[in-house]
Amino acid sequence: MTETNTTTAELAELEGLVARLGELTRHVTEQELGAEVPDEQIADILYAAARLFSAKRDRVGKIAWPIREDALNATETVVLVTALLDAADVNLFDMAIWYRRAE
Repeated sequence: MTETNTTTAELAELEGLVARLGELTRHVTEQELGAEVPDEQIADILYAAARLFSAKRDRVGKIAWPIREDALNATETVVLVTALLDAADVNLFDMAIWYRRAE
């Protein structure tokens, strides 16, 4: 199998995994089972998504965040952003500097 075929197969596999993850996540949240998910699993999902987004942005330049308007509400967005900032020990001033770096 060539590298192109491997890459294509890997991308197809990733697409399937992401679709399945979305289904499972909807089920877990609808059943109010979020507290039962181990912290490490949630972290691993976030790390993977952040790495993919960052790698794409580094490769193709600034892109619009591909979030549908109904995908995350304001609370979910702020909770996630706050947790990421805390984990990276980044304050709002530092974030503002990074935010403007690509402009």
